[in-house]
Parts: sequence; structure tokens; C-alpha cells
Amino acid sequence: MSDSDDSKPSGEFVVSEVSNEVLDELSQLFGNDGSVSEPQKSESQDDDNVDTTTVLPTVGEATASGAVDENVSAIIEIVDESLDLSSPTPGPADPLIIEMRGDVLTGDDDAEAFVVISDSLDHVVIVDDDRPDPTFEDRRRKQERRERLQRVKWLKLAGVVVGVVIAVMAILASPLFAIRSVTLEGNVYTSKEVVEQVRDLLKGASVFTVDTGKARTILLDDPWVSDVRITTHFPSKALVEIAERVPVVWYVGTDQKVRVVDARGRVIVVLDGWPTKYLQVEGTGPSLDAGAVADDAYRAAAQLVLALPDEIRPKVASLALSPGGELSMTLKSGTVVRFGQPADLQNKLVLVVVLLRRQDPATLAVVDVSTGTATVKIR
Repeated sequence: MSDSDDSKPSGEFVVSEVSNEVLDELSQLFGNDGSVSEPQKSESQDDDNVDTTTVLPTVGEATASGAVDENVSAIIEIVDESLDLSSPTPGPADPLIIEMRGDVLTGDDDAEAFVVISDSLDHVVIVDDDRPDPTFEDRRRKQERRERLQRVKWLKLAGVVVGVVIAVMAILASPLFAIRSVTLEGNVYTSKEVVEQVRDLLKGASVFTVDTGKARTILLDDPWVSDVRITTHFPSKALVEIAERVPVVWYVGTDQKVRVVDARGRVIVVLDGWPTKYLQVEGTGPSLDAGAVADDAYRAAAQLVLALPDEIRPKVASLALSPGGELSMTLKSGTVVRFGQPADLQNKLVLVVVLLRRQDPATLAVVDVSTGTATVKIR
């Protein structure tokens, strides 16, 4: 170019010596009517090496050169300088954007809007990121309504449950099911005061809600009572079955009162007189109250009496405990059987029974099985 070319205005430019190939390419790109068209691929070009990027002239260049028709719309992008266009990211699922297939350009957190450009490059949509969601309030109201309905549902269910419980309790406590008849069985020596107390507790109570546990505890506090079973029968009956302890032996305490003992060594009753139905354990024992348990020696004596065969028991007059705790038995014939310490009584008793079956007790003065073997002293 000459120096005169440099003096021309900056908004104009002169194209000189343009080759025919360049002119053909520009003609294919813009067309005769000034519209933009895709460049034609050469048959010799490889598909993998084709550069599909289209370089568009600026508006000023296109206008100055006369290559753009008045009908061609120039695409002008007005973008906030704070927007980062280097890494476009998908925008929100807005109805205005879903219909477009273009790239979405979003700004940083401080940007108030973002620009959406269609693939067809025929329009630009600027979406306000801060506008309220028109369906948000509706969704919130529906959620609150669902929560209210759920609370009402649970309150109704709780009310029904409470109502059913109250109705059931009212039926169970109804006088229609009150106990009118109380029957007691097995009570021979049980205290009459205790029996009446239990009868009053059961009578009038509902067969469904009566406190049988309390009645059982009252009866078990009586020293004579070993076990109790209470059953109710629809609509208005109760049965009390009592198992009493069995007296086996008795002894005199230091207070000169008699203690009757069962097979487990429990003191059943304290008497002033001497009973004749049970065997006496001679000697002075501890002064225990009814319901207390005597020491092992008295329990062994009671168990020995219970183990006596029917043929031997009527021949026994009494038992005795020495101060050292040795147990002995005196027959009505005067024969003394010495068991020694109350250990291994079962085997010792077998020796005694065999000996008494073979020999008349009247001829025997002493039978000693304390060592585990029988030693006999003849009269």
C-alpha cells in the first residue's frame, strides 16, 4: 500500500489483489444475498481434519465491505463484565430455557442475570436469576396441609385407642362380674383370721381385675401354709386351694414352750402343752417363733421320722439330740439306736431296719450304727 492509503479513515479498508479462491470462499460463506452459509468441504479434505469453526466479520467490517445485507440481523451480545464465559455450565430447569438447545452461560454468585444463546444464533434470552418461583408458595401450602392432615390422623387414632381402653376398663370393673362366692380348700390349721381377711379381699372384686397376688401373700405369711393357688371362675366365683405344712416332730425350747417342726425344720406353731400325735425330740432346743427355721439337727430328725418304714414307725417312742448334736432313737421296747452325727442317715437306717427284721427288738439293748456298721449290745 502507498502512503495515501494510511491517511484514509480507520473505519474503511481497501482490499487489493484478492485471489479468486478467496473470493469464491467469501461468496460461499455470505452468499449473494448477504446471508451466512456454511463453508463447503473439499472432497480431498479428511473429515477428521476439517476445522468447522466459522469466523464471522465484525459488524463494522461487514457493513464497510457491503457484504451484509440490510435484512441480515447483527447478533449483539450484551453480557455483564462480571460473567465468566470461559466455562459455561447448565442453567436451572426454567421453562424458558428447556425449549432451547443452546449453551448456557452463567455468571458468578454476584451476577444478577445470565445469558442463554440459541444454537440457531437468532435470539438472545436474558434470564433473571433472582425472580421468585411462582409455584413455591403453592408447594409450601400443600406440604403444610399434608402435615396438618397427618397430625389430625394420629390424634384421631390416639383418641380411638384411649376410648377403647376406657370402655374395656369400665366393662372389667362392672358389678356384673364381681366375685360373690369364695371357696377355700385344704385349710385345717390355717388361722381363721387370715382366712377371713382373704375372703373379704376377694369378695366384691371383679373376676378380671382381682388382686390374687395380694391374697396369696397374706396366706403365705401364715406359718402353717406351704403353698396357695387362687383361681377365678366366670362370672362371679373364686377358688382358694391351700397346701398346709405337715408336722413331724416337736421339741421343748428354753422357755419351756413346745415348737412343732415340719420336714424342712420350719417351726409351724408354738404351743404351751405337749402334743401327742407327733414324736418328741428330747433335749432343750432354741426358743424360735413360728415361721422360723430350726438348725440342721432338728431337720435331720424330722426327715429320719418320715423315712421310717411303716413296720418300724409304730415301735418308735422318741428321738433325742445330745449337746454335741448326735442323734439317737428310743424304741418302745427300750432299745436305743445310736445314729451319731446326722450324716448318711439313709444308709444307717437301712442297717437298723435289716437288724430289727432279723431279731426281736426286746432282746436288744443298744444298736450302734454311728460308724456306718451295725454294733449290737444284747440284754
